[in-house]
Amino acid sequence: MINYFKNHALILGICLVGFSSCETENEKPNLRSKIEYSSLVASSPYSGQFLATTGTTTVDLTEGNTSLRMFQSLNYYFTSSIKAKTTIQAQKASNLFSNTGNSFIDITDTGISVSGTALNSSSLSLSEMVAASRSQAEATTTKTNFGLMFSQLEQASLSLNKAATSNTAGMLGTYLVDENGIEIAQVIQKSLIGALQLDYIGNVLLKEGLNADNYSLVEGKNYTKLEHNWDMAYGMLTLNPVYLEGYTDSQRGPLSEFGAGSYIWEYNKESYAKIFPAFLKGRAAIVNNDRAELEIQALFIRKEFEKALANAALGYLGKWRTSTSDDKRAHAIGEGLGFIYSLRFASTYQADAMFSDAILLNLVGGTNDFWNLDASKINAAELAIKAKFGL
Repeated sequence: MINYFKNHALILGICLVGFSSCETENEKPNLRSKIEYSSLVASSPYSGQFLATTGTTTVDLTEGNTSLRMFQSLNYYFTSSIKAKTTIQAQKASNLFSNTGNSFIDITDTGISVSGTALNSSSLSLSEMVAASRSQAEATTTKTNFGLMFSQLEQASLSLNKAATSNTAGMLGTYLVDENGIEIAQVIQKSLIGALQLDYIGNVLLKEGLNADNYSLVEGKNYTKLEHNWDMAYGMLTLNPVYLEGYTDSQRGPLSEFGAGSYIWEYNKESYAKIFPAFLKGRAAIVNNDRAELEIQALFIRKEFEKALANAALGYLGKWRTSTSDDKRAHAIGEGLGFIYSLRFASTYQADAMFSDAILLNLVGGTNDFWNLDASKINAAELAIKAKFGL
């Protein structure tokens, strides 16, 4: 069975630079004028609501948006190659993952606009950011797993012109699956939502990153490190000035959201509309040096993000049950497996690698694969997720 689902470490650990000192927050002068929380406007662009005395924004979303565009570009490489029936190269995928070899290209397509030059010149890389809150051993294991999946996807793509059957890779409807009936491209995408976005936003920037300095400007910049950590979290979630602007419970808005930004809307109907206001209030709390309010908003964002991914996992397991054709069932389980993998990074609910691996191995581990899935395995996975996340 695919090695991707096996042998994950449990050790947690990260050490970020703190901002605690012998002085208390109240003993240090604020850099900004206080922002009244009631003045924040949920329909106005994020960057325009946090200004220096000169009237210029103190927000820089470049790093967060760059990492999100890198994720988009990697995913686009897979989806466009499959659509064009072009073999996927594991080395090219690895280069995109590590930002080596000037591998990014300009992309202008539905819902995606990327400057390859800008990405290639960036010092950021997806590989350095995935599982960043974890120990070096677990982070290395995570990166190795993605490398294995790139190779598995390349092997499957050699059969783009064949029909998939049990033990034979190929096309199942419009979806490319491996010999086990697993749509690897979907597993990669959904796993990165957890390993990249959830972990870096939730466990790094909005947890340990809250201990960053907020009393001096970063050299050459007009923001503090703490302000920038918060802004990077927002930029990694969405490319849009107002997150989920125009979205309703049943209809998407005019501006596309990608990755976590889309699935939070789709699978957390109770709270998706509160995410952008929470980002605004948390950023204002940083300006006000209001640590209590900052932690309230950070925890809210993290928990609702994690809940959305748990609901997404349940949603795709349910779609396996309700789909009436093998291609739709394979597509559903591919997405579901990726989301289940992502749940190992749901730290506010105390999920971990042992939790997600146990579910994955019961579904498609050992001699099991898509073709051998049955309702009892799906039911067991659903029960485990519901119990952990209180759903």
